Amino acid sequence: MIGFVPRATPLPPDERRAALIAATGPLLEQFGREVSTRQIAEAAGIAEGTIFRVFATKESLIDAVLEEVFDNQRTCDQLALVDPTLDLEARLVSAVTILQGRLRRVFALFHTLRLSRRPPEDPEEFKRRQQADNERLNAALAALLKPDADRLRFDVTDAASMLRTITFSLTHPILGDTRLSDAGQIVDLVLYGIGRPSTPLKRTSC
Repeated sequence: MIGFVPRATPLPPDERRAALIAATGPLLEQFGREVSTRQIAEAAGIAEGTIFRVFATKESLIDAVLEEVFDNQRTCDQLALVDPTLDLEARLVSAVTILQGRLRRVFALFHTLRLSRRPPEDPEEFKRRQQADNERLNAALAALLKPDADRLRFDVTDAASMLRTITFSLTHPILGDTRLSDAGQIVDLVLYGIGRPSTPLKRTSC
């Protein structure tokens, strides 16, 4: 029968919620807030009415997607799964690839939703939350750097912050340069800089 949507396989509420968020994310990147619940239902393989058994409105589903995207705990969990037996360069390429996946998703949503994360009424609370997010990512990256701490000129936490910041800058669609945003290039830049090893740069005194 044309237009027939099979009854959705029963799922526990948490799993159904996660499945809807996963199906809606790519649609938001493509259509923004104009995405329809029919499109979401088709992507999730469910009847349209099933959405409203989990989320009261389409907007509440969109809010849940945004909350999931901006929560960096999943990214930290992915970083924790990077194979510790890889050499330093390979570990960091994996880490940068993970960071870029999240960043590109965030940037895409900013673009299609014309979205700006509004800080809470208390700017200090917003700053604390941002700092906590950055520190959580830095800690996850530092754990990957720690086995090779003796190869680094900086403390692993500082090195992690540099890697995260440079990855953000070079991946950003406006700040960055797509020619230089390859994960391997970013790792090479962070580990070895822009100077040739055989011709160290001369420092001039001010």
